[in-house]
Amino acid sequence: MKNSSRIPEPNVHSFKDNRAMKSNVTEKKAGAASNKLEKKPSVDINESAEAFIQKFRHQLLLQRLESIENYEQMLARGL
Repeated sequence: MKNSSRIPEPNVHSFKDNRAMKSNVTEKKAGAASNKLEKKPSVDINESAEAFIQKFRHQLLLQRLESIENYEQMLARGL
């Protein structure tokens, strides 16, 4: 009866193998990510920033014009 009620010991080797497999997967992902970054053409950070600022200002202008148009429509309705 002692043998049947005994809890089996965990398989330590499989735990170590799993950790090794996980670290290999992590390394492969990191390697793949660095390859993707290397293949991507480099863009000047100043050009990117200028393009972002220009787009942002244009969106602000459009929002302002839309707001003015909505205000004028509200006044025309008599509210």
